[in-house]
Amino acid sequence: LITDELASREFVPEISRISAVSSFACPSTWQVITDRGTTELVLKGEEDIRRLSQSRLLIADSHGVQFLVRDIGELDRHSRKLLDRFL
Repeated sequence: LITDELASREFVPEISRISAVSSFACPSTWQVITDRGTTELVLKGEEDIRRLSQSRLLIADSHGVQFLVRDIGELDRHSRKLLDRFL
């Protein structure tokens, strides 16, 4: 019950694919597909990408929304290639 209640209050979309990146210099606009749908996020700086573990990332956009990459290895090749430019 507690886990369900907390899950409904937390808003941390999980990125499953990075479709496009406007620029490899920050700020850049990312087109992403998440578990909550397609959206756009603005990355202000590379410091907004935080490693939680070897394969897990937390990305903060310019509005303070946190996006989770659960496992970099699970992303498709195109997404990993775009992400590698910022890591």
